[in-house]
Amino acid sequence: MLPLPAPYNQTDAVLLAQGLTNYTYRLQLQHTNYFYRQGIAQPESLFIDRAQERQALLLAEDAGLLPKIHYHSADGQQLILAWCDEPSWQADYFSSVEGITQLGQLAAQIHAIPARLKILDLADYLQQLMAGLPSLSQTVRQRVEQQQAMLRALPVISPVFCHNDINPTNLLGMEPWLVDWEYAALGDPAFELAGICRAGQFDERQQQTLVNSYQAAGGCCDLNRVIQMLMVVDLVSLLWCEKMLLLRSDAQYHVLRQHLYLALGIAEV
Repeated sequence: MLPLPAPYNQTDAVLLAQGLTNYTYRLQLQHTNYFYRQGIAQPESLFIDRAQERQALLLAEDAGLLPKIHYHSADGQQLILAWCDEPSWQADYFSSVEGITQLGQLAAQIHAIPARLKILDLADYLQQLMAGLPSLSQTVRQRVEQQQAMLRALPVISPVFCHNDINPTNLLGMEPWLVDWEYAALGDPAFELAGICRAGQFDERQQQTLVNSYQAAGGCCDLNRVIQMLMVVDLVSLLWCEKMLLLRSDAQYHVLRQHLYLALGIAEV
């Protein structure tokens, strides 16, 4: 664990989780708990822009979407937040009518926040992910090229502030608090909504409920565009999963990889 400034250098630290991008801890100081995240040394290797994340965190805190920030190092690698005892969302609530309605409202709230961030160009992002995977099958490459062409042919829309990883584990309590803003950027709202649909494995009725809730809360995006983004989400997830497996052969990524190949109708290699 990296050295922390006073008074946090006097805390007792308990490791909560160790992942590819972060270590997370609970810090305790004089009976007060804090959440501490320590990022990897070279976040750019996983397409993480800590300077952009800092801007996103401040915007989220100002909007009441994130627990209070107590400390954020200049390089963005160390982050201390107020502790939250509320649990992550359960998968069944995430996919319930009530949960989906709340998700549509949350996405609309985020997308309405004015932000000056870099734009996530999905066609370019797919290319960047694919470039680091020389053993990728030709079938996957062709599917990526088809989706890149689809993305470039879509009607141009104004990009909005997006979290880009809204899933049950990143939602705490019924506020809800939304954590893990590492991949926040300006982007296409349909990609955000499609990501939510895939995170909850939504069927057509649930997808429509999400879009209806989003539009009722002031969001501007139609269901057809969201549906077009579903395969883009699947391909981003697959390429990301392949990259993770290059770094660490973890069982969860093997299972996810199999699921994504099946969903895309592509034979594994």
